[in-house]
Amino acid sequence: MPLSTALLPLFTSLSLTTTAAFQTGLPQPHVAKPKIIPSTPPTPPKFPIIGTLPDFLMRGGVDSLSQIYSDMYKEYGPVFSLSLMGSDQFIIADPRVFDQVVRSESRYPVGAGEDVVTFTQFYEAHNLTMAMKGASRGEDWKEWRSAMDPDLYKAWESYLPTIAEVASKISRVAGREVTEAKNIEFVDFLSRAAFDMFTAVMVGQSLQTTDNSVASPEDIEFVKATQAAFDVTGRLLSNPLDKLFGGDLYGEFNLNMEKTYRFANKMNKEAAEQALQWQQSAPSSQDGNTESDERATKCPIKGMQNAIKTKFANPSFVERLVHRGQLSNDEIAEIAAPLLMAGVDTTAYVMSWLYLNLASNPEAQTKLAAELKSVLNGADLTTKEQMDALPYLKACIRESHRLTPATVIVVKTLDKDIDVVVPNLDGISRSYHVEAGKRICLNLRGIPMDPTYVTNPTLYQPERFLPSAIQERKGTPSEIMDHPAFSDPFGRGKRRCLGSNVAYAEIMILAARLFQDWDITLSKDSAKEWKASQKLMLKADPYPSMNVVRRVVSP
Repeated sequence: MPLSTALLPLFTSLSLTTTAAFQTGLPQPHVAKPKIIPSTPPTPPKFPIIGTLPDFLMRGGVDSLSQIYSDMYKEYGPVFSLSLMGSDQFIIADPRVFDQVVRSESRYPVGAGEDVVTFTQFYEAHNLTMAMKGASRGEDWKEWRSAMDPDLYKAWESYLPTIAEVASKISRVAGREVTEAKNIEFVDFLSRAAFDMFTAVMVGQSLQTTDNSVASPEDIEFVKATQAAFDVTGRLLSNPLDKLFGGDLYGEFNLNMEKTYRFANKMNKEAAEQALQWQQSAPSSQDGNTESDERATKCPIKGMQNAIKTKFANPSFVERLVHRGQLSNDEIAEIAAPLLMAGVDTTAYVMSWLYLNLASNPEAQTKLAAELKSVLNGADLTTKEQMDALPYLKACIRESHRLTPATVIVVKTLDKDIDVVVPNLDGISRSYHVEAGKRICLNLRGIPMDPTYVTNPTLYQPERFLPSAIQERKGTPSEIMDHPAFSDPFGRGKRRCLGSNVAYAEIMILAARLFQDWDITLSKDSAKEWKASQKLMLKADPYPSMNVVRRVVSP
């Protein structure tokens, strides 16, 4: 009997018993508690100071990170541990077990940014207070997050027309830039596209770095600098040897971070100053009651336009922050670099896998193009209702994350000890004591690639995430694949990525536009083989060259 088949009734019975207790408030019939045995997770041979580093290197090291976590799942099972040069990890395969960790987060959870010492050290050295708040925990982090949330995480839907307008401009030049003039490789085109979309969200207008005929060298240099800073950080974080002997890498990181900060700070400060002047001088478009006007309209975009004086068709994130008045213009300028870096690079990594999978599977791309024609018929994707009407596009994105995630693990760190309970096939649960500060990881290379749960797991098959397929596997072991922890790379809980909703919208909107307009295929001279190589996130290396050719639309 598969492990999942044995465990499913246990999870279900525990859930139903707990729910009944809360609903009735009465004493419940005696239910025998499952036996729990304190246990120690299996681990490769471990040595003083270097920990399990020798085994890690023998398996291929950082360049084989994705394969290592897959192989260790097969070898050690759903729970194991690693220790690399003092960095300890407790790895879990089952997202339902990982939920115990998410539920145990404190009021001010530990953020992933605390582990990225290259960034935190840079922030401290340059006295970047707002950036430090975003990477910290406690009241400072709460204050920072509360200032950002309303106008970015919660108001994501109101940015859809802005993103769609930029995506349309990007698509108009895609064939020329990538294939005809060969000005830029497709993977770099995607990075610039992510930059163009997010800068439009942030300051109200695209810098059009995807169009070499109008792009400024300074803007393109920013994109390159952020990519370099992210790649160096990835090496320092994931490669223990670089962490020990990475003197030159730290210098390279600081050089690129300084370029990034100068550019982003200048851009945001100018935008904030212009927004303040505009809002102070422009005539009001209503009778002064902006709050009631915003409540009166059912359209979030129209409500935002009525409430905020803007010189754009849709208020930018900076304009909204200025209007809200919680942050000074200097503080608004300071938050630009971390948001731009996260907004540009994370989105670009995810998009690079999506387009690679669809270029490698032309039949799936054809089905996607057919859905887009049926639903949009050449129009831009500008509303949430349109997004919800594109199940195959959503399935393509979801399947890309399953097969080729941008990161091999989801990481949580608690500020208190926890006993993680893992049900087992023999009916006896194992309890693992994890100390505060130790990294607890959900393995994305375990269950998502296990044929016990996924038919033909090495194939790209978006159909497995269509609503009908999801409904069909309810109540079966394979239902675990639909757990929210497996759905995207933006994290869960209180520290979920601030820009996750906007990023997902950008991914959908650009794909909807490009695949309506273009047939994207692997070039004949592109690399025949590639592997998932670790930067700050995973990226195909070498990334294949692609052709972008005008799509022939059937009548």
